[in-house]
Amino acid sequence: MVTKSLDKAIKFGKRLQAGTVYVNCYDYTEGSTPFGGYKDSGIGKDLGAEGIESYLLTKTIIIKASEC
Repeated sequence: MVTKSLDKAIKFGKRLQAGTVYVNCYDYTEGSTPFGGYKDSGIGKDLGAEGIESYLLTKTIIIKASEC
């Protein structure tokens, strides 16, 4: 998603059923950022504390605040 409105990005990201949401950048991760899908798009999450809590619906929202 590309937008100048942080409020709009957060509201959209919360409603989207996806494991990772990128705002104003793409394919940026940190070593401890959990990743994985929802429903049948993956088996749980990898990395971070979420890796052992696979029963949660975890979402990662990544927002470009400066250069990614």
